[in-house]
Amino acid sequence: MSLDLRITRIASQHNRVITWSQLLAAGISRRAIAHRVATGRLHHSHTGVYLLDPPQQASRLTVLTAAVAACEPGAALSYASAAELWGFLPERAGLIDVTVVGRNPGRRPGIRRHRTRTLEPRDVRMRRRIPVTSPARTIVDNACEADLEQLVGTALASELVTLRQIKQEIKRCPTRRGVARLNAILNQDGGPRWTRSWAERRILALVRQAGLPVPETNVMLNGFQVDAFWPDQRLVVEVDSWDFHRDRRSFENDRARDAAHVAAGFRVIRFTALQLRDEPLVVIARLAAALALLQAA
Repeated sequence: MSLDLRITRIASQHNRVITWSQLLAAGISRRAIAHRVATGRLHHSHTGVYLLDPPQQASRLTVLTAAVAACEPGAALSYASAAELWGFLPERAGLIDVTVVGRNPGRRPGIRRHRTRTLEPRDVRMRRRIPVTSPARTIVDNACEADLEQLVGTALASELVTLRQIKQEIKRCPTRRGVARLNAILNQDGGPRWTRSWAERRILALVRQAGLPVPETNVMLNGFQVDAFWPDQRLVVEVDSWDFHRDRRSFENDRARDAAHVAAGFRVIRFTALQLRDEPLVVIARLAAALALLQAA
C-alpha cells in the first residue's frame, strides 16, 4: 500500500484529519510528512494537525475535528460548538469551543479552550467521530446562552436528552454560572418549549405574561405540524409571516391544514407576525377569550 493511500485511510477515519503522532505511528517519516506538506498533499491546520483538503475547502465537520485533535489527549468539543454538533444550536462563525482536562495546552488559534479538573466517561460521547460533551453536560455548559429556552426545547425535542438527565447534571454542579437561570426555565409553567421562529416565541411569552395555559408547540396534529396547540380546549393557533406565506402554494396549504383541523373538531385561529409585534394586547385578548369560551364548552 502506498504512503498516500495509507494516510488517506487513516485520515478518513477521522473526518479527513490526521495528526503528527498518527502519521509517525503509521511508519511515515518526518521527511515524508514535510514533503507532503510542501507539495500540497497534506495541509497544516494546527500544531501537529493536518488536513487532507485545503483549509478553505474543508467541511465544518473536518474543522471541528481538527480543533479537538489540536488539544488532545482527552479533549472534547464543548459549549456552543458541542451544541452545534448535537444540533441544539445553528452553526456559528468564530472560535471553536474545546474542553481540556487539568492542563493548559498552550494557545491554539481559532480555538477557545475551557479547562476542567475531570471529564468522566459519562461526560463525553462520540458523535460523527468527534469526542463531544454529553447532551446534558452541553446544556449545562450553555446555561448562559442568550436564547436558553430555545436550546433546551430543541434538545428535548431531539430526544437526545431527557429532562431527568438535565436535572441530574445540574445536581452535579448546582453553583455553576447560569444554573439558576436554567432551573427557572426547566421549572417554568409548561416547561421549556421548542419553537422555530421569533413569532412562536412571542406567542409563548405573551401567554405566560397573561397567565394563560401554556400550549404545546410544533406538535403533529391531523398530519400537520401546528405552531401552538391547547389539547384540553382543542384550540390550534398558527402564526403567519409574509416570508413563508406569500405564494399560492402556501396559501392553499394553509387552507387545507385549517380544513383538516376543523373537520376533526378543532378551532383554528391565525395571527400574523405583524400583529404579534404591533398589537400584542389585541392578540392576547382574542386568545384569552377563545380559551375561556372553549373551556366552558
